[in-house]
Amino acid sequence: MPTAQREAAAAAAERRATEILTRYGLAAPPVELEEICRREGLAVCARPFDYVAGIFVNDGVFPVIVVNSRDRRTRQRFTLAHELGHYFLRHRRKSFAEPGGKSPLEREANRFAASLLMPAAWVRRSWKDYASNSENRLPLLAELFEVSQAAMEVRVKELGLNGPPRPRR
Repeated sequence: MPTAQREAAAAAAERRATEILTRYGLAAPPVELEEICRREGLAVCARPFDYVAGIFVNDGVFPVIVVNSRDRRTRQRFTLAHELGHYFLRHRRKSFAEPGGKSPLEREANRFAASLLMPAAWVRRSWKDYASNSENRLPLLAELFEVSQAAMEVRVKELGLNGPPRPRR
C-alpha cells in the first residue's frame, strides 16, 4: 500500500476512534472497552490460544470477540480494542485471526486500537501533566491508560512527544 494511502487509512482510523469516544461520552482514561462492547451488542470472552492474541467473529447474528486468556491484562485490552477496530471500521470478513498483523486491515485496526485506548488529546494533556516527573512519565501514563509501557512508548513517539514523530509502516 502506498504511503499516502497508509496515512489516509491511519487518519481515518484515528477519526473513527474519536467518534466512538464521543458517542459514548468517554473523556478520561482508562477507556471502558467492555462497556462499549456491551452497548454495541458484542459478546466478549477469553480463551487460551497458542498463536493469536484474539479473534473477532461476526456471523451477522451473534458477533463475538475472544481474547487470549494467557495474555497480560494490558495486552488483552489492546487486543480487544484492535478487534473493535475491525468491527467499527466495517472490515468485511466473517472472522479476523491473523498472526503478525502485517496486512493493511490489521495495521488499520492497530491504529484504531491505539487511538481508542490512547487518544491523542488525552495523551498530550497527560504528557504535560506529568512533565515534572519525566523520569517515570512513560510507566505512569501506561498505568493511567491501562496499556503496556511498550504501547504507550509507541504512541508517544507517534505523537512526536518524545523526539520526532515515528513514521508509520
